[in-house]
Amino acid sequence: MDRYYTFLYVRRGNAGVKSIRIRRTLALAAGVCLVASVAATVAMGLRYSGMAVDAGRMEELERANSVLQGRIAAFEGELVSLKASMERNYELQNRARLLASLDPIPEDVWNVGIGGPEPELLEREMSVSDRIFSSLEDDLAELVRQSRLQRQSYDEICSILEQEAAIRDCTPSIRPLRGGFLSSRFGRRMDPFTGRISVHRGIDYHARTGTPVMATADGVITMARKNGSLGLVVEVNHGNGFTTRYGHLARINVVRGHRIKRGEIIGTVGNTGRSTGPHLHYEVLFRKGHRDPLQYIIPEDVYFD
Repeated sequence: MDRYYTFLYVRRGNAGVKSIRIRRTLALAAGVCLVASVAATVAMGLRYSGMAVDAGRMEELERANSVLQGRIAAFEGELVSLKASMERNYELQNRARLLASLDPIPEDVWNVGIGGPEPELLEREMSVSDRIFSSLEDDLAELVRQSRLQRQSYDEICSILEQEAAIRDCTPSIRPLRGGFLSSRFGRRMDPFTGRISVHRGIDYHARTGTPVMATADGVITMARKNGSLGLVVEVNHGNGFTTRYGHLARINVVRGHRIKRGEIIGTVGNTGRSTGPHLHYEVLFRKGHRDPLQYIIPEDVYFD
């Protein structure tokens, strides 16, 4: 009897009680099969749901990968365009350096290459995506280095041009007055008072009394007073070895120490000092030696505001 299980169940109504006997081994086998079926059903359900989740994730990853590939392709195109622009800038920059009297940047310096692992090593140890990003990073790093080099070069060019501009601004280069005419040149001439040959250290412009006299370059007033035979005189120190003098003035509009700009009015034409009539005596000195002022008027009758 221990080898069987007896199940009793009551039938509907008064039909009595009925018993069923099942062998233990068969009951256990049926239980095991039932448990196994339930477990298999649960496992299959979990597996199916997992596959559905994985499929959704895979689709999402594929979409993201497609977008990323598009962005990488666009970035690569922008890098190519930027590198072409940098090459054009390299040529323009070297032209600017030549205009500033600077040596051009050598091509090997401009390329500013850097070291890296062997290509075979990259093939073996890096994935395709890693190699793509590594190449993009190298290109970007090269452009960054070139832009820094370009900025340093332009700073150098600007510094040189600013120095040259300062020199140009302080070099006598315009006519000291508007109107009038040249009445006496620089060099040997007959003295109008003695009739003897003498050296004229400047040039004379005949003009009406009161005609404005302009500074011919930027500088600082070092003299603004009466000075012997030149009468009322203004002297300007322009730096870089240049000095100019304006004599026989009727009036002086500046004082010693005043900083002036090219074209600024410093006085008016007069007839003071040793003079035979209203005119401007104009001198140019370079390192205390007199120069022909006409060499520093470029060109005649051109004025700068």
